[in-house]
Amino acid sequence: MRLRPALVFLLLAPYALVFYAFLALRRASASLRPRHPWRTWVSPNLLIGGFLLPGDVVELRRLGVRAVINVSRELYDPVLALRAAGVEYLRIPCWDMCAPTLEEAARGVAFLERHIVAGHRVHVHCASGVGRCVTLALCYLATRGGIEVGEALALIERRRPRVALRPVQRAFVDRYVAWHRARAAPPVITSGGGGTSG
Repeated sequence: MRLRPALVFLLLAPYALVFYAFLALRRASASLRPRHPWRTWVSPNLLIGGFLLPGDVVELRRLGVRAVINVSRELYDPVLALRAAGVEYLRIPCWDMCAPTLEEAARGVAFLERHIVAGHRVHVHCASGVGRCVTLALCYLATRGGIEVGEALALIERRRPRVALRPVQRAFVDRYVAWHRARAAPPVITSGGGGTSG
């Protein structure tokens, strides 16, 4: 049975109040620590970071961001403000400290690739910009960016020292890369000895 949106809102309201207050503190803390910015460029077209506020949309457009991916289930982005600014939006549902499904990650990677190939800048975010968005960025870099997973992770960690990838997220990236390669591999044709001789 699916719960009505109003009931879900009422059930999650206490959690949301505490959660958003915590995130606001994390964001304020990041602004005081220059080596731990709220958003970080990991490549010329790929920006990763924490949750968005309506006021962030103007800054993202100033930076040339044309697309945003929200890798969370619990965060609500200023979608109307993003659309009004001409920023395309995609949500990849994923709970905190988890990884998305293979199919959802593939949807996010395809969205990233489409925009980056077009020369657009993309902002990928989760709550604090340390786990879920990093997971999706790694999936993209390792399957479309020509970088091995370990090298891509080292690159992101150098540019964003606050990365805190969970073991389940790191294992997911390896699983995604293997899944992607298996899907991209040509079919194996076996010789079957089923013919007749004459």
